[in-house]
Amino acid sequence: MPLTGDARLSTLAAAGEPVINELFYDSAGTDVGTFIELRGPAGLSLSGYTLAAFDTAGTQYRTITLSGTIPASGYFVVAQDTTVASRNLVNAGADLNNGAGSVRLLKGTGIVDGVAYGSPTSNKGEGTSAATTGAGSALARVPDGSDTNANSVDFKVQLSTPGAANGGGTGGGGTGGGGGATGKKVLFDLTKAEDAGNADWRIDGAYSDYASALRGLGYTVSSVTGTSITSTSLSGASVLVIPEPQNPFSDAERAAIQSFVQNGGGVFMITDHRASDRNNNGWDSPEVFGGWDGSTPASVSSALQASLNSDAIFGLNASFNSSFSDPVLTATPVTTHPILNGVSSAGVYVGTSVDVLAGTALMGTGGKTYLAVNSVGSGRVAMWGDSSTFGDNTYSDGSTGTYNNWPNLSNAAMGKNVVRWLAGDL
Repeated sequence: MPLTGDARLSTLAAAGEPVINELFYDSAGTDVGTFIELRGPAGLSLSGYTLAAFDTAGTQYRTITLSGTIPASGYFVVAQDTTVASRNLVNAGADLNNGAGSVRLLKGTGIVDGVAYGSPTSNKGEGTSAATTGAGSALARVPDGSDTNANSVDFKVQLSTPGAANGGGTGGGGTGGGGGATGKKVLFDLTKAEDAGNADWRIDGAYSDYASALRGLGYTVSSVTGTSITSTSLSGASVLVIPEPQNPFSDAERAAIQSFVQNGGGVFMITDHRASDRNNNGWDSPEVFGGWDGSTPASVSSALQASLNSDAIFGLNASFNSSFSDPVLTATPVTTHPILNGVSSAGVYVGTSVDVLAGTALMGTGGKTYLAVNSVGSGRVAMWGDSSTFGDNTYSDGSTGTYNNWPNLSNAAMGKNVVRWLAGDL
């Protein structure tokens, strides 16, 4: 049943009505060949239908009047220009805003369908918004025409397929440019007491919303369990997420992770402030990433002193210059990068800054970097300075926490984009 006004859509498109099936709004370089694809009953007249585009604040900036009928294929493509081979209608307005926004399909004044992408401050789509794509990739319903009433579930990032079936991806590893995430494996480490004390950085706990969002983008998400990371446990994975580890890495583990990145994998290192030793073993996450600071514990074997040694092998170091008394900060972009598409700010809820020895600083505040990335061999690495940024308020023991930071600011968009970039999908 169509809705009217600015209320968020809450029902499926009416039977027999078309849906917005694919959006390609950001090509590499100057936008050319962008399009909006509809899917609906063959022979349906589109007289009286329009497409309305909204910016991130929910202000309508464009109306496209539709005409013609849906062809036998069931796909109707509104193309920016004549470079789109399967076009049915040419309208320059099909080049939508990059990064974040919404587009609705209207019949008269009734809302038939809506899609929000990125992290618009005013969502005029269905449910939670879909991902933003980055240059060169499209946002598509997979499978075609599926409508569960949640854009984040229905839409996947993939290669553009105007006038054809959705579901294709680019594959690719750490150096890939864009495309779909279908089938790629993301691992969250749980071998280093990431759930110790009052932490619960588990995909069935405080990172459950994070894991669900990645699955909505087409990734397979699971945990690395046991006591160590090995080349076997990393086999077949695209991305390894290490959220505030509490136990040091051995030389063998460091070698396995380094080889994983050199050969095309991606590693996301999520750290926290100093004196955040949650299992009282003398290690906090900056030490686990950067190496033992020479104080406590009193004796550390030579096989553990370097731990991951991220500054030496990846060029990114979790700064020791932080404490529990640090203020809550808001990091903002300091450059342009695909990870920052649809990202305007992210919360640092008492964390630590990142020393960029090699690579690129992406977000920061007060002259300090809190998000940085680097390309190493055939792979990619990223480091973010606070574990709480991606936490929701549900815990693995069934209790409810106090802080739900995942939906705040652009935290969710940034978290998803980091993984997509590391996987070569952005």
